[in-house]
Amino acid sequence: MNRANSMRLALLAGALVLAVGCHLEEPLGVSQEATGSLRVVTVLPRSLPLDQVVKVEVTVTPVQGEPVSTVLEGAGDSWGGLMRNLPPGRMGAVRARVLDAADGVVGEVSVADVELEKHRPALLVLVPHRVNPSLGSTAPIIDAVVGARAAVSPGESIRFRVVARGAEASETLTYAWEAVEGQFTDKGVSDAEWTAPLRRGPDALTLKVIGAQGAVSTLRFSVDVALGGGWGNAHEASLERDPVVTELGARPGSQVRVGTPVELEVTAVDDDGDLLSYAWTSTCEGEFEDATSPTTRFTPMEAPQVACDNCQLSVRISDNATRASQVRSLNLCVTNPQPPTLTEVTQSSEAAFAGQRVRLSASATDPQGEPLTFAWTANTGLLGNMVRGAGTGSADWVMLSCAPRDVTPTITLTVTNASGLSVTRVLVVEWEDLWCDEHAPCPAVLGASTVTLTADCTTAQTVWIPDGYTLDGDGHVLTAVDPRDGRFRGAVLSSLGTTAHVRDVTVAARGLSELACDAGSARLRGILFDGASGSILDSVVRDVNQKEGEGGCQEGVAIEVRNARDAESVTHVEVLRNHVVGYQKAGIVGTGKVELNLEDNRVEGGGPVSFIARNGIQFSDGATGRATGNHVTGHAYTGDSAVASGILVAGGAYYDFALCEDIVLFENTVEDNDVGINLSQGEVGGGPLAVSTRLQVSRNTVTHRGPVTNGYPYQAGISDLGGANAISQNKVSGPGYDRGTRPGATFDVDVVAGAASRLFFMTPARETAAGRCSEGLVVQSQDSRGNLSALAAPSLTLEGTGPAATGVALFSDATCTTPLATSGTGWSLVLERTQQEVTFYFQATQLGELTLTVSGEGVTGTQLQRVR
Repeated sequence: MNRANSMRLALLAGALVLAVGCHLEEPLGVSQEATGSLRVVTVLPRSLPLDQVVKVEVTVTPVQGEPVSTVLEGAGDSWGGLMRNLPPGRMGAVRARVLDAADGVVGEVSVADVELEKHRPALLVLVPHRVNPSLGSTAPIIDAVVGARAAVSPGESIRFRVVARGAEASETLTYAWEAVEGQFTDKGVSDAEWTAPLRRGPDALTLKVIGAQGAVSTLRFSVDVALGGGWGNAHEASLERDPVVTELGARPGSQVRVGTPVELEVTAVDDDGDLLSYAWTSTCEGEFEDATSPTTRFTPMEAPQVACDNCQLSVRISDNATRASQVRSLNLCVTNPQPPTLTEVTQSSEAAFAGQRVRLSASATDPQGEPLTFAWTANTGLLGNMVRGAGTGSADWVMLSCAPRDVTPTITLTVTNASGLSVTRVLVVEWEDLWCDEHAPCPAVLGASTVTLTADCTTAQTVWIPDGYTLDGDGHVLTAVDPRDGRFRGAVLSSLGTTAHVRDVTVAARGLSELACDAGSARLRGILFDGASGSILDSVVRDVNQKEGEGGCQEGVAIEVRNARDAESVTHVEVLRNHVVGYQKAGIVGTGKVELNLEDNRVEGGGPVSFIARNGIQFSDGATGRATGNHVTGHAYTGDSAVASGILVAGGAYYDFALCEDIVLFENTVEDNDVGINLSQGEVGGGPLAVSTRLQVSRNTVTHRGPVTNGYPYQAGISDLGGANAISQNKVSGPGYDRGTRPGATFDVDVVAGAASRLFFMTPARETAAGRCSEGLVVQSQDSRGNLSALAAPSLTLEGTGPAATGVALFSDATCTTPLATSGTGWSLVLERTQQEVTFYFQATQLGELTLTVSGEGVTGTQLQRVR
């Protein structure tokens, strides 16, 4: 036998062995012209219920012709077989179905466009997948690899086509081919060409399909290399899908300090359902709480020398079935910051008393140059006016009244940098004032220039207003009570320093005893400004009295503004729109070297009482200013030793006081007081003053409904001891001030004066437009010093001379409609008895000067008017 024949016999023998060894190569009942064949290798993913699989059925559907089906052999995840006697050419589809015992489909896959050559079996590696899976895939999905041949000759090339899809429909896939032997022309394409090695035997090929997020599915299978090709052996194939990390994070963030743990969490999914294991590692010094847990904590122990992102934490996620793994990393910024350093801390005073403001200041630096915050806290008292600059901070501390017993006032400063590190300093204030009893200090908020009450408050000590501050009551009530073992002394609310303001507060007292009468600074007051300028606005002072409102001590003033009579400067205080009621001695008092502006205050004296003579508004001991638009009522004393006054001006040697000068009392309403307006300034013994004090009392409404209740008895609308004061155009009425009610005891206007010696124009000279009605002109009869004094006969004669006198007319009303009666060459006037004055008006048609001369009983008065 020659060599060629022996080779032929060897091939026949090999074919016989193949035919005997595999029953799948038996004829399948197709026509003798069907010369195509297909080597099918099926890999079942572990995500299928492999324990339920009983068979795998493959159906080939030619483009033309009837479908051909067969059942593959195998078990577990690997099934295969050779399908022969198939029509060559393109197949319409090849479908594999994975069936359970009830022929239920647990997985399937279908591949189109499989090309069969004549007499050369093609290779088809199939990966069936669940039908309608409950969960989507995370790794790429490989459906099949189609090879032109199941076996190749040494050195021969074949092409493989990959059928795969992304977990997301729009995902872009990449490919990587590997071979133990042989060469791929291009390893990164889905239709790669492979050239077999020159030796015979099976060669292992690996395909990796990689998703856009790095997820990997790996398919391994083999191709036979044999002389003349052949049918290809039924080698096993395998599928591996790497775990996919869906989330990796650090909390609270990627920046962390040495010694501070950071929470780590990784979430991973394995499409094969394999158990996953975790392994954490770091590139910096540190400790993992549990390096094998998906959630753990990492504590860096040392900061690397390089800048941020200086520590990389990595986690390797592996499936326990195939050891397939994925590594993901994140970067930490590990720092080792140092706390700030305090370079200076100061306090304006080491000790303090009530109302004294202590200024606290500090400066600090930060080793990292980070911004600093300054936080101040106190165990008692008020902290406020906190100011922060570049590396500096300051605050004010004050205690308004008393300090809690057994508490040492301390202020704590904490300076913190952006890394959260801080330094603390505690400052101590030595308390040098009263301690609280059962009543805690008033709750308040301290601002830059305002102390604001935050609730009603009860106090047994004076509440002090820090120098330069405004006490804003915000509508709350400040109530004074007696301390546990004594009596309340001093003011309920008082200024401290040279400037203070009060607004929108109610100051009251409750149940104060009258164990003794206090004098000086210990006298009871509601609001006291002592040597301070400022304002008292929109507030209420009520029931500042003792002995249930029947106290007889000369204290209990609602609002008092005082200054030393020999003070270097005058203090100026606005007292506006306040309501005072229920006070013991006086409503609003200005005394000493002060200038007051009292407007729109309501001062209620409460009516007749027998135990004290109250005054409503009082200027005394050198005080000056204005009282305008105030309503003062009910100051009456039934005793026989004194009188009560609505508005009192007191000074001179009679009281051992400085004189009050240049006070204006204008358009006030004064009702039912013993004396409505009492200008009580006199020499020793009450005689008239030797100098003029220039007080102006005008256009006030003064009434008394009666009866006479004063026991002295003395009641007067306006009373003046004689200081050459201007008392004019006031309206005085009511039986209590009627001279006929009790002659010698009741008076409308009572002025100590000499005999009338002049007629005086109380109103200044004016300019009046031609043809217009002039403003009112007031003429009053006075003594030689300027005190109003009655003429024996009230009738006067008025004459006009000068260029504007021609055609001039005189009237008794402001509309110039009621002419004055004429008298010879002039007009007749009659002095009104109450204030010995008369008011008239003129109308002139000629321009120029008009000299008006009034005369009566040998006295005259002249004033020059101008008509323009």
